[in-house]
Amino acid sequence: MNEKDLDRTLSRMLAAVGAGAEPALMTRARARIEARERRPFLVRWAMRPAALGASLALFVASAGLSLALISNAPDSAAGESATLIESLLAERGIEAGSALSAPATEPDSAPDSGAAR
Repeated sequence: MNEKDLDRTLSRMLAAVGAGAEPALMTRARARIEARERRPFLVRWAMRPAALGASLALFVASAGLSLALISNAPDSAAGESATLIESLLAERGIEAGSALSAPATEPDSAPDSGAAR
């Protein structure tokens, strides 16, 4: 804000409340206005309510686009599997119903003796 605009703004504010323009008051008001932290444009824009609306609109548009792309995607062959393990087994060509068994051991050895090495 330049000096003339600042003086006009301060004069209008003082006239609105019916106060006189005291030099000390004007000096303090100018100092406060000048001392305010200047924020970058993007930060000021993001604080506006219109920015919230724009970001919400972008979110809705991206969610709609992703749903449209997912609904048109072809089904995968592993889509029939109920769990991750079943889909991995189906991918490798292993039947999910097959039971895993312990390795064969010699009849006269204990199951945990390591004779089946």
